[in-house]
Amino acid sequence: MASDIAEFLKENLLNSIQEERDLNLLSPFNSLIKEIENEFTENKVYWSPPPNESLSYLYQLDYALTECRVHKKTSSSSSTSSSSSSIFSRLDQGKDPKTMLKKIKEKLVAIRKKSQENADSSSGLSSFTSYMFPTTKNSSYFSIFNDEISKIVNWLESNDLGLKAIGIHGMCGTGKSTLVERVLSDSRVQDKYCQPIWVSLSDLTSMEEMDIRIVKEMLACLNDDPDLLTEEPKDDWLVDKLYGKLKAQKKYLIVLDGVWHCNDWFSNLYVHEKGEETKLLFSHALPKDTGGAVIVTSRIKKVTEQLVGERNLIHLKPLSDDKMKEFIKQCVESEGKSPQTISEEKIDEFVAYHCHGLPLVAATLSDWISQKK
Repeated sequence: MASDIAEFLKENLLNSIQEERDLNLLSPFNSLIKEIENEFTENKVYWSPPPNESLSYLYQLDYALTECRVHKKTSSSSSTSSSSSSIFSRLDQGKDPKTMLKKIKEKLVAIRKKSQENADSSSGLSSFTSYMFPTTKNSSYFSIFNDEISKIVNWLESNDLGLKAIGIHGMCGTGKSTLVERVLSDSRVQDKYCQPIWVSLSDLTSMEEMDIRIVKEMLACLNDDPDLLTEEPKDDWLVDKLYGKLKAQKKYLIVLDGVWHCNDWFSNLYVHEKGEETKLLFSHALPKDTGGAVIVTSRIKKVTEQLVGERNLIHLKPLSDDKMKEFIKQCVESEGKSPQTISEEKIDEFVAYHCHGLPLVAATLSDWISQKK
């Protein structure tokens, strides 16, 4: 997830600033660097995790400090200023490095203020990220996911009227959510299923948080009374209501994205409809005889197994260097640029030192490095 990478970059940035302060490597830019550091440390509530919009600026700062440390350690003290200047100029050619850092600081402050305003305006509302997924017929996708897309679409296209539960697991940044987006944009899936319901559960980081709120969110996605999010109707009434709405849809499709935990209530999705003496479960809200489907993504294999079983699992692993290089070229082409704008040596450098086989990192960096050339 982008927010996870942003959090990693923020922590890496703060550690780098401390290390370089100890080594006295940043004297020409100390005041600006200090102001950027203070932005993160004095406003922790809005930078944990950082908003996704800050990712490109964090990449620039992280890369600049890394290059600064490497070059200054190997240069004499007399060339400190010129070495730093050339490094920052490469990030934003033709601009004064201090001006660039000042603009990045202003952007970060603006992002933080926007986050604060959004938090204030949404007080009392749900913390979930859920929506009826806006798929499009002509959505493009990159070839690195072709095999996985084909496998998932074939599962979804099968004529089995039972519940189809699919699990995708892998470390942060391997493209789990992006893969699901590409599947939902496939014309065969769109022709067979109703508009998908997407619920992001990444903010629920304990077993105790996996509760009836998930059902309320799904009802809200289906245009039910928004007061359900704040009122306290009985849990079995909410489960029955969601069951009825999904039953009426016939071919429903639900995405449970970024699941961290299972518990006694939120686990095996195949458990059949509840009986009079049966303990209430999340699974009871899912009709099992209409051919509906649920896609689960998680970083944890055990979680996906607990929800969907072992049969329909896909493990997304980091890409090899060769696949990563090809993916970067595809990203550059998708932005309407020629991959020849970046030398093979430069691509090798970014793959080796920044991407670590993670498509999310490569997709974020590729647009930036194509602009910086």
